[in-house]
Amino acid sequence: MRDHPRVSERAAYAQSWTVRYPGTPAAALDSLTLSIESGERVLLLGPSGSGKSTLVSCLVGLVPHSTYAEIDGELTVAGKSVWDFAPAELAASVGVVFQDPDSQLTMLTVQDEVAFGLENIGLDPALMNARITTALESVGLSEWRFERVDRLSGGMKQRLVIAALLAMQPDILVLDEPTSNLDPAGVRSVVELLGKLCAERPGLTLILVEHRLDAVVSLVRRVVVLDAAGQLALDSPPEEAFGVHAGQLAALNVWLPSQAYARLAASRGELAEWSAPGRQMSAFKLSPESSGAPHRRPVLQFEQVSFSYRPGQRVLHDLSFAVHPGEVCAIVGANGCGKSTLAKLAVGLHRPDDGKVLFDGQPVADIPARTVADRLGLVFQNPEHQFVTDCVLDEVRFKVQGPEEEVRAASLEVLRALRLDEFINRNPFTLSHGQKRRLSAATMLVSPRELLVLDEPTFGQDPSALDELLRMLQTVADQGTAVVIITHDMDLVWRRADTVYGMQNGRVLTGQSPSEFFADLELLAQLGLEEPAGVRFGAARCESVGRSEG
Repeated sequence: MRDHPRVSERAAYAQSWTVRYPGTPAAALDSLTLSIESGERVLLLGPSGSGKSTLVSCLVGLVPHSTYAEIDGELTVAGKSVWDFAPAELAASVGVVFQDPDSQLTMLTVQDEVAFGLENIGLDPALMNARITTALESVGLSEWRFERVDRLSGGMKQRLVIAALLAMQPDILVLDEPTSNLDPAGVRSVVELLGKLCAERPGLTLILVEHRLDAVVSLVRRVVVLDAAGQLALDSPPEEAFGVHAGQLAALNVWLPSQAYARLAASRGELAEWSAPGRQMSAFKLSPESSGAPHRRPVLQFEQVSFSYRPGQRVLHDLSFAVHPGEVCAIVGANGCGKSTLAKLAVGLHRPDDGKVLFDGQPVADIPARTVADRLGLVFQNPEHQFVTDCVLDEVRFKVQGPEEEVRAASLEVLRALRLDEFINRNPFTLSHGQKRRLSAATMLVSPRELLVLDEPTFGQDPSALDELLRMLQTVADQGTAVVIITHDMDLVWRRADTVYGMQNGRVLTGQSPSEFFADLELLAQLGLEEPAGVRFGAARCESVGRSEG
Protein backbone atom coordinates (compact mmCIF):
# COMPACT_ATOMS: atom_id res chain seq x y z
CA MET A 1 0.00 0.00 0.00
CA ARG A 2 1.48 3.35 -1.01
CA ASP A 3 1.91 6.28 1.34
CA HIS A 4 -0.88 8.84 1.04
CA PRO A 5 0.34 12.27 2.18
CA ARG A 6 -2.23 14.97 2.70
CA VAL A 7 -1.90 17.48 -0.11
CA SER A 8 -3.99 19.94 1.86
CA GLU A 9 -5.70 20.08 5.23
CA ARG A 10 -8.81 20.97 3.27
CA ALA A 11 -10.00 18.33 0.86
CA ALA A 12 -12.56 20.76 -0.59
CA TYR A 13 -13.54 24.35 0.08
CA ALA A 14 -16.37 26.31 -1.54
CA GLN A 15 -16.85 30.03 -0.99
CA SER A 16 -20.09 31.57 -2.37
CA TRP A 17 -20.00 28.93 -5.13
CA THR A 18 -22.87 29.41 -7.58
CA VAL A 19 -23.71 27.36 -10.66
CA ARG A 20 -26.52 28.23 -13.07
CA TYR A 21 -27.26 26.20 -16.20
CA PRO A 22 -28.43 27.94 -19.40
CA GLY A 23 -32.19 28.39 -19.76
CA THR A 24 -32.96 27.78 -16.08
CA PRO A 25 -34.58 30.42 -13.87
CA ALA A 26 -32.82 29.29 -10.68
CA ALA A 27 -29.27 28.34 -9.83
CA ALA A 28 -28.41 24.67 -9.36
CA LEU A 29 -26.10 25.70 -6.50
CA ASP A 30 -26.66 29.09 -4.88
CA SER A 31 -23.90 30.84 -2.93
CA LEU A 32 -22.70 27.60 -1.35
CA THR A 33 -20.03 27.95 1.32
CA LEU A 34 -18.70 24.64 2.61
CA SER A 35 -15.43 23.29 3.98
CA ILE A 36 -14.49 19.58 4.05
CA GLU A 37 -11.30 18.62 5.84
CA SER A 38 -8.97 15.84 4.73
CA GLY A 39 -10.03 12.51 6.21
CA GLU A 40 -13.66 13.47 6.77
CA ARG A 41 -16.53 11.09 5.89
CA VAL A 42 -19.40 13.23 4.60
CA LEU A 43 -22.92 12.23 3.56
CA LEU A 44 -24.47 14.70 1.11
CA LEU A 45 -28.28 14.75 1.07
CA GLY A 46 -31.01 16.78 -0.59
CA PRO A 47 -34.21 16.47 -2.63
CA SER A 48 -34.11 15.65 -6.34
CA GLY A 49 -32.70 18.63 -8.25
CA SER A 50 -31.07 20.23 -5.20
CA GLY A 51 -27.65 20.34 -6.86
CA LYS A 52 -25.99 17.25 -5.33
CA SER A 53 -24.80 15.85 -8.67
CA THR A 54 -23.80 19.33 -9.80
CA LEU A 55 -21.58 19.63 -6.73
CA VAL A 56 -20.08 16.22 -7.53
CA SER A 57 -19.30 17.41 -11.07
CA CYS A 58 -17.70 20.55 -9.65
CA LEU A 59 -15.45 18.57 -7.29
CA VAL A 60 -13.89 16.71 -10.23
CA GLY A 61 -13.68 19.77 -12.50
CA LEU A 62 -16.35 18.84 -15.05
CA VAL A 63 -17.94 22.11 -13.99
CA PRO A 64 -16.65 24.55 -15.17
CA HIS A 65 -14.36 22.88 -17.76
CA SER A 66 -16.60 20.35 -19.55
CA THR A 67 -20.14 21.51 -18.78
CA TYR A 68 -21.33 24.94 -19.87
CA ALA A 69 -22.77 26.96 -17.00
CA GLU A 70 -22.57 30.41 -15.44
CA ILE A 71 -20.18 30.13 -12.48
CA ASP A 72 -19.37 32.48 -9.64
CA GLY A 73 -17.37 32.13 -6.43
CA GLU A 74 -14.40 29.95 -5.53
CA LEU A 75 -13.93 26.19 -5.20
CA THR A 76 -10.71 24.38 -4.38
CA VAL A 77 -10.19 20.60 -4.34
CA ALA A 78 -7.03 19.18 -2.72
CA GLY A 79 -5.70 22.73 -2.62
CA LYS A 80 -6.24 23.29 -6.36
CA SER A 81 -8.70 25.80 -7.77
CA VAL A 82 -11.14 24.17 -10.19
CA TRP A 83 -10.84 27.34 -12.28
CA ASP A 84 -7.16 26.58 -12.94
CA PHE A 85 -7.01 22.78 -13.04
CA ALA A 86 -8.81 20.58 -15.60
CA PRO A 87 -10.44 17.24 -14.68
CA ALA A 88 -7.41 15.28 -15.92
CA GLU A 89 -5.16 17.26 -13.57
CA LEU A 90 -7.50 16.75 -10.61
CA ALA A 91 -7.83 13.00 -11.28
CA ALA A 92 -4.61 12.22 -9.43
CA SER A 93 -6.20 13.49 -6.21
CA VAL A 94 -9.92 12.94 -6.56
CA GLY A 95 -11.89 10.02 -8.01
CA VAL A 96 -15.61 9.90 -8.65
CA VAL A 97 -18.28 7.25 -9.16
CA PHE A 98 -21.22 8.81 -10.99
CA GLN A 99 -24.88 7.73 -10.87
CA ASP A 100 -24.75 6.32 -14.40
CA PRO A 101 -21.99 3.69 -14.72
CA ASP A 102 -22.22 3.63 -18.54
CA SER A 103 -21.00 7.25 -18.64
CA GLN A 104 -17.65 6.15 -17.15
CA LEU A 105 -17.00 2.88 -18.95
CA THR A 106 -14.79 3.08 -22.05
CA MET A 107 -13.02 -0.25 -22.61
CA LEU A 108 -14.15 -3.57 -24.08
CA THR A 109 -13.36 -5.94 -21.17
CA VAL A 110 -13.51 -5.75 -17.39
CA GLN A 111 -9.74 -6.12 -16.98
CA ASP A 112 -9.00 -3.45 -19.57
CA GLU A 113 -11.41 -1.04 -17.85
CA VAL A 114 -9.48 -1.21 -14.57
CA ALA A 115 -6.13 -1.06 -16.37
CA PHE A 116 -7.19 2.05 -18.32
CA GLY A 117 -7.26 4.28 -15.24
CA LEU A 118 -3.94 2.92 -14.01
CA GLU A 119 -2.36 3.72 -17.35
CA ASN A 120 -3.72 7.26 -17.19
CA ILE A 121 -2.01 7.92 -13.85
CA GLY A 122 1.24 6.39 -15.14
CA LEU A 123 1.43 3.39 -12.81
CA ASP A 124 4.40 1.05 -13.34
CA PRO A 125 3.08 -1.81 -15.57
CA ALA A 126 4.74 -4.33 -13.24
CA LEU A 127 2.35 -3.26 -10.45
CA MET A 128 -0.84 -3.29 -12.52
CA ASN A 129 -1.78 -6.97 -12.31
CA ALA A 130 -1.80 -6.96 -8.50
CA ARG A 131 -3.84 -3.73 -8.42
CA ILE A 132 -6.39 -5.12 -10.90
CA THR A 133 -6.69 -8.42 -9.03
CA THR A 134 -7.21 -6.73 -5.65
CA ALA A 135 -9.73 -4.22 -7.01
CA LEU A 136 -11.86 -6.85 -8.75
CA GLU A 137 -11.78 -9.13 -5.70
CA SER A 138 -12.92 -6.25 -3.49
CA VAL A 139 -16.12 -5.74 -5.52
CA GLY A 140 -16.83 -9.39 -6.31
CA LEU A 141 -16.00 -9.31 -10.02
CA SER A 142 -13.01 -11.64 -10.15
CA GLU A 143 -14.77 -14.32 -12.19
CA TRP A 144 -15.83 -11.73 -14.78
CA ARG A 145 -12.29 -10.38 -15.28
CA PHE A 146 -12.21 -11.25 -18.98
CA GLU A 147 -15.92 -10.63 -19.70
CA ARG A 148 -17.08 -7.94 -22.11
CA VAL A 149 -18.29 -4.83 -20.28
CA ASP A 150 -21.48 -4.52 -22.35
CA ARG A 151 -22.62 -7.94 -21.13
CA LEU A 152 -22.60 -6.95 -17.46
CA SER A 153 -25.80 -6.05 -15.62
CA GLY A 154 -26.30 -2.47 -14.43
CA GLY A 155 -25.29 -3.40 -10.90
CA MET A 156 -22.17 -5.21 -12.08
CA LYS A 157 -21.18 -2.18 -14.16
CA GLN A 158 -21.53 -0.06 -11.02
CA ARG A 159 -19.16 -2.40 -9.19
CA LEU A 160 -16.69 -2.23 -12.09
CA VAL A 161 -16.59 1.57 -11.97
CA ILE A 162 -15.91 1.39 -8.23
CA ALA A 163 -13.14 -1.18 -8.81
CA ALA A 164 -11.46 0.97 -11.47
CA LEU A 165 -11.54 3.95 -9.15
CA LEU A 166 -10.26 2.06 -6.10
CA ALA A 167 -7.34 0.66 -8.09
CA MET A 168 -6.15 4.25 -8.68
CA GLN A 169 -6.12 4.94 -4.90
CA PRO A 170 -7.19 8.63 -4.92
CA ASP A 171 -6.94 10.81 -1.80
CA ILE A 172 -10.54 12.04 -2.17
CA LEU A 173 -13.29 9.57 -3.03
CA VAL A 174 -16.62 10.97 -4.27
CA LEU A 175 -19.48 8.52 -4.82
CA ASP A 176 -22.81 9.62 -6.32
CA GLU A 177 -25.47 7.00 -5.45
CA PRO A 178 -22.96 4.11 -5.62
CA THR A 179 -25.45 1.48 -4.35
CA SER A 180 -28.36 2.50 -6.59
CA ASN A 181 -28.15 -0.49 -8.94
CA LEU A 182 -26.86 -3.02 -6.42
CA ASP A 183 -28.63 -5.91 -4.74
CA PRO A 184 -28.45 -6.13 -0.91
CA ALA A 185 -25.37 -8.36 -1.00
CA GLY A 186 -23.68 -5.92 -3.37
CA VAL A 187 -24.58 -3.00 -1.10
CA ARG A 188 -23.11 -4.80 1.90
CA SER A 189 -19.89 -5.62 0.03
CA VAL A 190 -19.43 -2.02 -1.12
CA VAL A 191 -20.10 -0.64 2.36
CA GLU A 192 -17.70 -3.15 3.91
CA LEU A 193 -15.10 -2.21 1.31
CA LEU A 194 -15.48 1.51 1.98
CA GLY A 195 -15.31 0.89 5.72
CA LYS A 196 -12.10 -1.10 5.26
CA LEU A 197 -10.58 1.66 3.11
CA CYS A 198 -11.45 4.30 5.70
CA ALA A 199 -9.87 2.19 8.44
CA GLU A 200 -6.70 1.52 6.45
CA ARG A 201 -6.33 5.09 5.18
CA PRO A 202 -7.25 7.65 7.86
CA GLY A 203 -6.40 10.49 5.48
CA LEU A 204 -8.87 9.33 2.82
CA THR A 205 -11.73 11.79 2.34
CA LEU A 206 -15.09 10.20 1.57
CA ILE A 207 -17.93 12.25 0.09
CA LEU A 208 -21.03 10.14 -0.39
CA VAL A 209 -24.34 10.97 -2.11
CA GLU A 210 -26.86 8.27 -1.27
CA HIS A 211 -30.52 7.67 -0.42
CA ARG A 212 -30.29 4.02 0.68
CA LEU A 213 -29.14 5.19 4.07
CA ASP A 214 -29.55 2.16 6.33
CA ALA A 215 -26.36 0.54 5.07
CA VAL A 216 -24.15 3.61 4.63
CA VAL A 217 -24.95 5.78 7.64
CA SER A 218 -22.40 3.91 9.77
CA LEU A 219 -19.63 5.07 7.40
CA VAL A 220 -20.12 8.82 7.83
CA ARG A 221 -19.37 11.30 10.57
CA ARG A 222 -21.03 14.35 9.06
CA VAL A 223 -24.27 15.05 7.19
CA VAL A 224 -24.54 17.99 4.78
CA VAL A 225 -27.99 18.78 3.41
CA LEU A 226 -28.88 20.97 0.42
CA ASP A 227 -32.40 22.33 0.00
CA ALA A 228 -34.44 22.56 -3.20
CA ALA A 229 -32.84 25.93 -4.01
CA GLY A 230 -29.30 24.51 -3.95
CA GLN A 231 -28.43 26.19 -0.66
CA LEU A 232 -26.93 24.73 2.50
CA ALA A 233 -29.79 23.74 4.82
CA LEU A 234 -28.08 21.64 7.50
CA ASP A 235 -24.58 20.58 8.51
CA SER A 236 -24.37 18.32 11.56
CA PRO A 237 -23.25 14.91 12.88
CA PRO A 238 -25.48 11.97 11.83
CA GLU A 239 -26.91 11.40 15.30
CA GLU A 240 -28.17 15.00 15.35
CA ALA A 241 -29.28 15.09 11.72
CA PHE A 242 -31.35 11.92 12.05
CA GLY A 243 -32.36 12.61 15.65
CA VAL A 244 -33.36 16.14 16.64
CA HIS A 245 -33.41 17.30 13.00
CA ALA A 246 -35.33 14.32 11.54
CA GLY A 247 -38.54 16.32 11.24
CA GLN A 248 -36.70 19.14 9.48
CA LEU A 249 -35.15 16.71 7.00
CA ALA A 250 -38.52 15.08 6.32
CA ALA A 251 -39.97 18.55 5.65
CA LEU A 252 -37.08 19.21 3.25
CA ASN A 253 -38.13 16.07 1.32
CA VAL A 254 -34.93 14.22 2.24
CA TRP A 255 -34.57 10.49 2.85
CA LEU A 256 -33.97 9.24 6.39
CA PRO A 257 -32.63 5.92 7.68
CA SER A 258 -35.43 3.47 8.51
CA GLN A 259 -34.76 3.74 12.24
CA ALA A 260 -35.18 7.51 12.06
CA TYR A 261 -38.37 7.16 9.99
CA ALA A 262 -39.75 4.72 12.56
CA ARG A 263 -38.95 7.05 15.49
CA LEU A 264 -40.49 10.00 13.67
CA ALA A 265 -43.60 8.00 12.73
CA ALA A 266 -43.94 6.75 16.33
CA SER A 267 -43.68 10.30 17.70
CA ARG A 268 -46.55 11.29 15.40
CA GLY A 269 -48.63 8.20 16.17
CA GLU A 270 -48.16 6.94 12.60
CA LEU A 271 -45.93 3.89 13.09
CA ALA A 272 -48.69 1.35 12.36
CA GLU A 273 -49.58 3.13 9.13
CA TRP A 274 -45.92 3.57 8.13
CA SER A 275 -45.04 -0.11 8.60
CA ALA A 276 -48.25 -1.53 7.12
CA PRO A 277 -48.23 -3.24 3.72
CA GLY A 278 -49.81 -1.30 0.91
CA ARG A 279 -51.64 -3.94 -1.17
CA GLN A 280 -52.31 -7.11 0.78
CA MET A 281 -55.96 -7.64 -0.20
CA SER A 282 -54.97 -8.53 -3.74
CA ALA A 283 -56.98 -10.88 -5.92
CA PHE A 284 -53.75 -12.05 -7.57
CA LYS A 285 -52.35 -15.20 -6.02
CA LEU A 286 -50.22 -16.89 -8.61
CA SER A 287 -47.36 -19.34 -8.95
CA PRO A 288 -44.86 -19.58 -11.81
CA GLU A 289 -46.75 -22.57 -13.19
CA SER A 290 -50.25 -21.12 -12.93
CA SER A 291 -52.22 -20.32 -16.02
CA GLY A 292 -53.65 -17.15 -14.49
CA ALA A 293 -56.58 -16.01 -12.42
CA PRO A 294 -59.96 -17.36 -13.55
CA HIS A 295 -61.60 -15.58 -16.49
CA ARG A 296 -58.70 -13.13 -16.90
CA ARG A 297 -56.41 -13.76 -19.85
CA PRO A 298 -52.85 -12.65 -19.03
CA VAL A 299 -51.55 -9.47 -20.63
CA LEU A 300 -48.04 -10.91 -20.51
CA GLN A 301 -47.13 -14.58 -20.40
CA PHE A 302 -43.77 -16.36 -20.49
CA GLU A 303 -44.02 -20.02 -21.51
CA GLN A 304 -40.82 -21.98 -20.83
CA VAL A 305 -38.66 -19.12 -22.14
CA SER A 306 -34.89 -19.50 -22.44
CA PHE A 307 -32.45 -16.92 -23.78
CA SER A 308 -28.72 -16.64 -24.47
CA TYR A 309 -26.59 -13.70 -25.53
CA ARG A 310 -24.08 -16.14 -26.98
CA PRO A 311 -24.04 -19.91 -27.61
CA GLY A 312 -23.55 -22.08 -24.57
CA GLN A 313 -24.17 -19.31 -22.00
CA ARG A 314 -27.85 -19.14 -21.15
CA VAL A 315 -29.05 -16.12 -19.22
CA LEU A 316 -32.65 -17.31 -18.72
CA HIS A 317 -33.79 -20.90 -18.23
CA ASP A 318 -37.35 -22.16 -18.84
CA LEU A 319 -39.13 -19.10 -17.41
CA SER A 320 -42.89 -19.44 -16.98
CA PHE A 321 -45.09 -16.84 -15.33
CA ALA A 322 -48.03 -14.55 -16.15
CA VAL A 323 -49.09 -10.96 -15.46
CA HIS A 324 -52.76 -9.95 -15.62
CA PRO A 325 -54.69 -6.74 -16.32
CA GLY A 326 -54.40 -4.34 -13.39
CA GLU A 327 -51.72 -6.41 -11.62
CA VAL A 328 -48.62 -4.80 -10.12
CA CYS A 329 -45.91 -7.45 -10.37
CA ALA A 330 -42.43 -7.11 -8.85
CA ILE A 331 -39.42 -9.01 -10.21
CA VAL A 332 -36.62 -9.26 -7.64
CA GLY A 333 -33.26 -10.98 -7.35
CA ALA A 334 -29.50 -10.47 -7.22
CA ASN A 335 -27.52 -8.52 -9.81
CA GLY A 336 -26.95 -10.57 -12.95
CA CYS A 337 -29.84 -13.00 -12.40
CA GLY A 338 -31.54 -11.93 -15.66
CA LYS A 339 -34.13 -9.34 -14.57
CA SER A 340 -33.30 -6.68 -17.17
CA THR A 341 -33.03 -9.33 -19.89
CA LEU A 342 -36.52 -10.50 -18.93
CA ALA A 343 -37.78 -6.91 -19.32
CA LYS A 344 -36.39 -6.61 -22.83
CA LEU A 345 -37.94 -9.95 -23.82
CA ALA A 346 -41.29 -8.78 -22.44
CA VAL A 347 -41.47 -5.85 -24.88
CA GLY A 348 -39.90 -7.61 -27.86
CA LEU A 349 -36.39 -6.11 -27.80
CA HIS A 350 -35.00 -9.66 -27.62
CA ARG A 351 -36.42 -12.88 -28.99
CA PRO A 352 -36.30 -16.08 -26.93
CA ASP A 353 -34.13 -19.00 -27.97
CA ASP A 354 -36.84 -21.38 -26.78
CA GLY A 355 -40.40 -20.96 -25.56
CA LYS A 356 -42.84 -18.12 -26.13
CA VAL A 357 -43.36 -14.59 -24.85
CA LEU A 358 -47.04 -13.77 -25.33
CA PHE A 359 -48.71 -10.37 -25.21
CA ASP A 360 -52.49 -10.60 -25.01
CA GLY A 361 -52.21 -14.20 -26.22
CA GLN A 362 -50.08 -13.40 -29.25
CA PRO A 363 -46.28 -13.87 -29.59
CA VAL A 364 -44.63 -10.48 -29.10
CA ALA A 365 -42.27 -11.30 -31.97
CA ASP A 366 -45.25 -11.47 -34.36
CA ILE A 367 -46.70 -8.07 -33.42
CA PRO A 368 -45.70 -5.11 -35.64
CA ALA A 369 -43.12 -2.84 -34.01
CA ARG A 370 -45.42 0.21 -34.13
CA THR A 371 -48.18 -1.70 -32.37
CA VAL A 372 -45.76 -2.87 -29.71
CA ALA A 373 -44.62 0.74 -29.16
CA ASP A 374 -48.23 1.91 -28.75
CA ARG A 375 -49.44 -0.89 -26.46
CA LEU A 376 -46.33 -1.77 -24.42
CA GLY A 377 -43.96 0.52 -22.55
CA LEU A 378 -40.48 -0.05 -21.11
CA VAL A 379 -38.71 2.41 -18.83
CA PHE A 380 -35.03 1.50 -19.11
CA GLN A 381 -32.61 1.30 -16.21
CA ASN A 382 -30.64 4.06 -17.95
CA PRO A 383 -33.15 6.76 -18.99
CA GLU A 384 -30.74 8.40 -21.44
CA HIS A 385 -31.05 5.34 -23.67
CA GLN A 386 -34.62 6.44 -24.45
CA PHE A 387 -34.24 10.18 -25.14
CA VAL A 388 -34.64 11.18 -28.78
CA THR A 389 -35.30 14.95 -28.67
CA ASP A 390 -33.59 18.04 -27.22
CA CYS A 391 -36.60 19.33 -25.28
CA VAL A 392 -38.40 17.86 -22.25
CA LEU A 393 -41.88 18.68 -23.53
CA ASP A 394 -41.11 17.27 -26.98
CA GLU A 395 -39.75 14.11 -25.37
CA VAL A 396 -43.08 13.40 -23.69
CA ARG A 397 -45.30 14.16 -26.68
CA PHE A 398 -42.97 12.65 -29.29
CA LYS A 399 -44.92 9.40 -29.84
CA VAL A 400 -48.38 10.54 -28.77
CA GLN A 401 -50.98 10.70 -31.52
CA GLY A 402 -53.94 13.07 -31.52
CA PRO A 403 -54.86 16.76 -31.84
CA GLU A 404 -51.92 19.03 -30.99
CA GLU A 405 -53.69 20.89 -28.16
CA GLU A 406 -54.85 17.65 -26.49
CA VAL A 407 -51.40 16.07 -26.76
CA ARG A 408 -49.75 19.17 -25.28
CA ALA A 409 -52.28 19.32 -22.43
CA ALA A 410 -51.80 15.64 -21.59
CA SER A 411 -48.01 16.04 -21.73
CA LEU A 412 -48.06 19.05 -19.41
CA GLU A 413 -50.36 17.24 -16.99
CA VAL A 414 -48.02 14.28 -16.55
CA LEU A 415 -45.00 16.60 -16.31
CA ARG A 416 -46.73 18.60 -13.57
CA ALA A 417 -47.59 15.44 -11.67
CA LEU A 418 -43.94 14.36 -11.75
CA ARG A 419 -42.59 17.85 -10.83
CA LEU A 420 -41.00 18.40 -14.25
CA ASP A 421 -43.20 21.19 -15.59
CA GLU A 422 -40.64 23.93 -14.84
CA PHE A 423 -38.15 22.16 -17.12
CA ILE A 424 -40.32 21.83 -20.25
CA ASN A 425 -37.83 23.74 -22.42
CA ARG A 426 -34.71 22.09 -21.00
CA ASN A 427 -32.64 19.51 -22.85
CA PRO A 428 -33.41 16.13 -21.22
CA PHE A 429 -29.70 15.37 -20.92
CA THR A 430 -29.17 18.41 -18.64
CA LEU A 431 -31.60 17.19 -15.96
CA SER A 432 -30.50 15.50 -12.75
CA HIS A 433 -30.53 11.73 -12.88
CA GLY A 434 -33.66 11.50 -10.75
CA GLN A 435 -35.39 13.96 -13.05
CA LYS A 436 -34.26 11.99 -16.11
CA ARG A 437 -35.75 8.85 -14.57
CA ARG A 438 -39.11 10.58 -14.01
CA LEU A 439 -39.03 11.97 -17.56
CA SER A 440 -38.51 8.50 -19.02
CA ALA A 441 -41.49 7.31 -16.97
CA ALA A 442 -43.55 10.29 -18.14
CA THR A 443 -43.04 9.30 -21.78
CA MET A 444 -44.68 5.96 -21.00
CA LEU A 445 -47.44 7.33 -18.74
CA VAL A 446 -48.70 10.11 -21.01
CA SER A 447 -50.88 7.74 -23.07
CA PRO A 448 -52.67 4.50 -22.08
CA ARG A 449 -50.78 1.22 -22.43
CA GLU A 450 -51.78 -2.33 -21.68
CA LEU A 451 -48.37 -3.29 -20.27
CA LEU A 452 -45.81 -1.10 -18.55
CA VAL A 453 -42.39 -2.46 -17.53
CA LEU A 454 -40.12 -0.33 -15.32
CA ASP A 455 -36.49 -1.24 -14.60
CA GLU A 456 -35.39 0.24 -11.22
CA PRO A 457 -37.85 3.19 -11.19
CA THR A 458 -36.98 4.36 -7.64
CA PHE A 459 -33.35 5.19 -8.45
CA GLY A 460 -32.53 8.85 -7.70
CA GLN A 461 -36.00 9.86 -6.46
CA ASP A 462 -36.70 11.88 -3.35
CA PRO A 463 -39.65 10.80 -1.17
CA SER A 464 -42.34 13.02 -2.69
CA ALA A 465 -41.26 12.35 -6.29
CA LEU A 466 -41.31 8.63 -5.61
CA ASP A 467 -44.75 8.82 -4.00
CA GLU A 468 -46.14 10.69 -7.01
CA LEU A 469 -44.61 8.25 -9.48
CA LEU A 470 -46.00 5.27 -7.58
CA ARG A 471 -49.39 6.96 -7.28
CA MET A 472 -49.49 7.33 -11.06
CA LEU A 473 -48.51 3.70 -11.53
CA GLN A 474 -51.29 2.67 -9.17
CA THR A 475 -53.74 4.80 -11.15
CA VAL A 476 -52.86 3.13 -14.45
CA ALA A 477 -53.03 -0.30 -12.76
CA ASP A 478 -56.51 0.53 -11.45
CA GLN A 479 -57.45 1.38 -15.04
CA GLY A 480 -56.34 -2.09 -16.20
CA THR A 481 -52.69 -1.66 -17.15
CA ALA A 482 -50.44 -4.55 -16.15
CA VAL A 483 -47.39 -3.12 -14.37
CA VAL A 484 -44.10 -5.00 -14.02
CA ILE A 485 -41.49 -3.42 -11.72
CA ILE A 486 -37.91 -4.73 -11.67
CA THR A 487 -36.35 -3.50 -8.47
CA HIS A 488 -33.94 -3.91 -5.55
CA ASP A 489 -36.20 -1.69 -3.43
CA MET A 490 -37.91 -4.11 -1.04
CA ASP A 491 -39.93 -1.31 0.58
CA LEU A 492 -41.45 -0.59 -2.83
CA VAL A 493 -42.36 -4.27 -3.22
CA TRP A 494 -43.90 -4.39 0.26
CA ARG A 495 -46.05 -1.32 -0.26
CA ARG A 496 -47.07 -1.53 -3.92
CA ALA A 497 -46.89 -5.04 -5.40
CA ASP A 498 -49.65 -7.59 -5.83
CA THR A 499 -47.28 -10.40 -6.75
CA VAL A 500 -43.55 -10.97 -6.23
CA TYR A 501 -41.47 -13.21 -8.47
CA GLY A 502 -38.03 -14.10 -7.11
CA MET A 503 -35.30 -14.85 -9.65
CA GLN A 504 -32.01 -16.69 -9.23
CA ASN A 505 -29.50 -17.62 -11.93
CA GLY A 506 -31.97 -16.98 -14.74
CA ARG A 507 -34.83 -18.96 -13.20
CA VAL A 508 -38.08 -17.91 -11.54
CA LEU A 509 -38.28 -19.57 -8.12
CA THR A 510 -41.57 -18.35 -6.77
CA GLY A 511 -44.65 -16.20 -7.31
CA GLN A 512 -46.27 -15.01 -4.08
CA SER A 513 -47.96 -12.09 -2.41
CA PRO A 514 -45.52 -9.73 -0.63
CA SER A 515 -46.67 -10.91 2.82
CA GLU A 516 -45.97 -14.55 1.87
CA PHE A 517 -42.72 -13.72 0.12
CA PHE A 518 -41.18 -11.75 2.99
CA ALA A 519 -42.34 -14.30 5.57
CA ASP A 520 -40.12 -16.92 3.89
CA LEU A 521 -36.75 -16.06 5.46
CA GLU A 522 -35.07 -19.09 3.90
CA LEU A 523 -36.09 -17.94 0.42
CA LEU A 524 -34.90 -14.39 1.10
CA ALA A 525 -31.52 -15.73 2.17
CA GLN A 526 -31.35 -17.92 -0.94
CA LEU A 527 -32.06 -14.92 -3.17
CA GLY A 528 -29.67 -12.64 -1.25
CA LEU A 529 -32.50 -10.26 -0.32
CA GLU A 530 -33.56 -8.58 2.92
CA GLU A 531 -36.80 -7.78 4.66
CA PRO A 532 -38.18 -4.30 3.96
CA ALA A 533 -38.19 -1.76 6.77
CA GLY A 534 -41.97 -1.99 7.12
CA VAL A 535 -41.72 -5.71 7.89
CA ARG A 536 -38.87 -5.25 10.38
CA PHE A 537 -40.46 -2.43 12.31
CA GLY A 538 -43.94 -3.89 12.04
CA ALA A 539 -42.66 -7.10 13.63
CA ALA A 540 -40.79 -5.14 16.29
CA ARG A 541 -43.95 -3.18 17.08
CA CYS A 542 -45.97 -6.40 17.44
CA GLU A 543 -43.32 -7.90 19.74
CA SER A 544 -43.34 -4.75 21.85
CA VAL A 545 -47.12 -4.86 22.16
CA GLY A 546 -46.98 -8.57 23.04
CA ARG A 547 -44.44 -7.93 25.81
CA SER A 548 -46.48 -5.06 27.23
CA GLU A 549 -49.65 -7.15 27.23
CA GLY A 550 -47.82 -10.06 28.84
